[in-house]
Amino acid sequence: EMSAASAGRAVSTAPTAPKEMTSADIYFDTNSHFGTHEELLKDRMRHRAFSRALLQNKFLFTDKVVLDIGTGTGVLAMMAVKAGAKHVYAVEVSGIIHIAEAIIKKNKLDSKITLLKGKMEDVKLPVQEVDVIVCDWMGYILFHESMIETVIDARDRYLVKGGVILPDKATMRICGIEDAEYKEQRIDFWDNVYGLNMSCMKEGSLTEPLIDVCNPKQVFDLD
Repeated sequence: EMSAASAGRAVSTAPTAPKEMTSADIYFDTNSHFGTHEELLKDRMRHRAFSRALLQNKFLFTDKVVLDIGTGTGVLAMMAVKAGAKHVYAVEVSGIIHIAEAIIKKNKLDSKITLLKGKMEDVKLPVQEVDVIVCDWMGYILFHESMIETVIDARDRYLVKGGVILPDKATMRICGIEDAEYKEQRIDFWDNVYGLNMSCMKEGSLTEPLIDVCNPKQVFDLD
């Protein structure tokens, strides 16, 4: 069981500060990679969407208690404070939480944000309920590696009746395409790998989503 000792403190049974992290910590804790967070922060459309949702809806945050799930570098937690939140409880399972602590202190927001290290499902908040939950829960193609189940668990445990989850709606658009060349490169490839038959890999590879860009001409407008 984990709880916050005080505002702005990262709580962990075995904290690993950035200077103490080894190659093993970085290898097994991919969410601690600085490159991962650099990529997220440079996604301007993502940042703009969350910024608008929080900063243009200050009435949802003013004097409210907020839970930020998967805070990463603490960006959404700090946005919530700027939107008027009374206090933010920011949960993060990876070692990046120590960087988030430094960032929050550097921006003089540590009196308003309490960091808790651990899986949301295992963390016990020092409050009975929260008014708002914020989380970048969407995964690739919305559901792949998403955190929606974690958000639902937190909602059921902590969200006050009539509380707000951001984001709480999503739209998925799906269409089929045909690309024989791409299929040959990614699927039929297993039939002959340097002269070896690895076709037994096909079935597994077909169950995994491939994240890639396709030619707009391959998308048929059925309207």
